Amino acid sequence: MGSQVGGMVKVGVALGGGGARGYAHFGALFALERSGIPIHCVAGTSIGAVVGAMWATYQHIDCYKMLRKLDKAGVRDILDPELPMITGLLRGRKLYDVMESWFKGYRVESLTRLFCANAVMLNTGEEVTFNSGLLSDVLRASVSVPVILSPWRIGEFSFVDGGVVNPLPVRQCREMGADIVIAVNLLGVVPALEPYSPEQDEIKKVAHRLHLPEEVVEAVSDIPLLHKLRNPKVPETAFAAVLISQRALVNANLREWAPDYLVQPDLSRYTGAEFHLVEEISDIGLETTEKIIPEITGRLGL
Repeated sequence: MGSQVGGMVKVGVALGGGGARGYAHFGALFALERSGIPIHCVAGTSIGAVVGAMWATYQHIDCYKMLRKLDKAGVRDILDPELPMITGLLRGRKLYDVMESWFKGYRVESLTRLFCANAVMLNTGEEVTFNSGLLSDVLRASVSVPVILSPWRIGEFSFVDGGVVNPLPVRQCREMGADIVIAVNLLGVVPALEPYSPEQDEIKKVAHRLHLPEEVVEAVSDIPLLHKLRNPKVPETAFAAVLISQRALVNANLREWAPDYLVQPDLSRYTGAEFHLVEEISDIGLETTEKIIPEITGRLGL
């Protein structure tokens, strides 16, 4: 149990990873703030780190409004294919530039709202909690989903998505002093992987036309890369595979680090690649969070 200053109970919010499903975090934060629940700190993994950083810099409402204007073409403009695919399907430099437009000049340790993000050190597999550092770099490291986004280098070390080890950072909220932790788990229900389809043969044809090495062609032959090569977008099957693997990890971690309240929006119809649907996915997060609001406000005496 964390400390209580002046009798005030500290509330922490843990925002998990899950690609575009993370838009549900906007709704969760909106519901909590609307009900008058004071948020002492936020810990985020991957997309949860990005939305958490928006909250920490008082930009979550403005960024939400901005993202509402994002369509499929806008999403494609942000995604920069890594060809040849050495470290990831997407280079992620344009994504970093977007983060810089939001967070340039911010440092984690200088924020007026308490926030941290996690990532994984690539060479050791060790989870790293960022309580300091340039916010844009920290976030780009935290969202580096293996296979999809290239790792991000900070100083001497390269980092990948924090969800590889800890997709739902409840522990970090406790470490920041939270007495009550509300965790938003995006991986309660994940989409099934698509079975083999004839499209895979077409993928190989396109890959050969691009003169990709044989081993690369084989490596990507069972993900829908064709659409990305013709019209760049995040491969949905790759996202689904990541979510499925991380779901088991979340369940294991929750047994060790149980939150006081667990918000699990039903996002089963989203693969995590639908970055043009912020309003739709956010609404689901809001509605799910609202169901537990009375219990939380009752406990806090609000």
